Amino acid sequence: MVNIYWKTKETIKDVESKPFPAETDFEKYIFSNQSILGGDIFIIYRQVRTGKKEGIPDMLAVDQDSRVCIIEIKNEEATEDILPQALQYAIWAETNPDSIKALWLESKEKPEGIIIDWDNIDIRILLIAPSFKQTVLRMSSKIGYPVQLYQIKRYALEENEFIAVEVLEEEKKKITSTKATEDWSWDYYEKEHGSDATSQFKKAVEAIDEYSKSKKWNLPYNLNKYYTGFKNGNRVVFSVGWGATYSWHIKFKISEKKAREHKGINWEFQRYDNSFNEAIFKLKVSSPIEIGEFEALFKLAYEGNSIE
Repeated sequence: MVNIYWKTKETIKDVESKPFPAETDFEKYIFSNQSILGGDIFIIYRQVRTGKKEGIPDMLAVDQDSRVCIIEIKNEEATEDILPQALQYAIWAETNPDSIKALWLESKEKPEGIIIDWDNIDIRILLIAPSFKQTVLRMSSKIGYPVQLYQIKRYALEENEFIAVEVLEEEKKKITSTKATEDWSWDYYEKEHGSDATSQFKKAVEAIDEYSKSKKWNLPYNLNKYYTGFKNGNRVVFSVGWGATYSWHIKFKISEKKAREHKGINWEFQRYDNSFNEAIFKLKVSSPIEIGEFEALFKLAYEGNSIE
């Protein structure tokens, strides 16, 4: 059992566990606070309970890599039973792309820049619970789809709430350095975007990595299909993303107000993505790839000031 305390100069107070009354309450909370899943997820569908569970998952989402995300939630310790259930939903999504597409088209709000290949959709599974049996983590790697286990617990102190989010990983899978995943690589980027654009993209990633290390920020990065993200825990704080085949940009998790206040020398504010709370900056023509002017924005994103 974990005991949490809030310490001030004057006193130490107990922070009490505040479980969700029912699974529907947990689902509503996740839906209303999607950023706690890392900031790269946008939920397009939430199942309305009718007393009888349909053959579709609790939630459907898309991520910034244009993958369809299956989200399954339990309001108690999740056992191995959650895995075949999630697998069933993943297979349903993969074999019924028209049904997913219909939900996508019906969604009132859609994130910008998401292009889903409906003939060959990529699937990602997110399992959410306050705790998981240890066997769930070991068995999740056998499913055949990317699976992430989010252990989420809520605590309260007076009118304040605290959310503990832990993405469970097997010891051998933990990221210990800035290393690309097996799925995506610089060679893949070069094949898709050309050598010149990839070289510039890589310079920007390496410059941000060097800057983060100089600040002693522990922000490992990983290459994804459409972006390379720097994460603080499970939260993407800034990234370098592809805008088109040969164009790229830098994205910060900051408010639109702060983004528009930035007066750049080598970079210009391009647009704000409200779906993912990201400010997008593009390198000006013939400008050097230097990121020093972004110092204040890096700090804001790192500290989590995204919705001031």
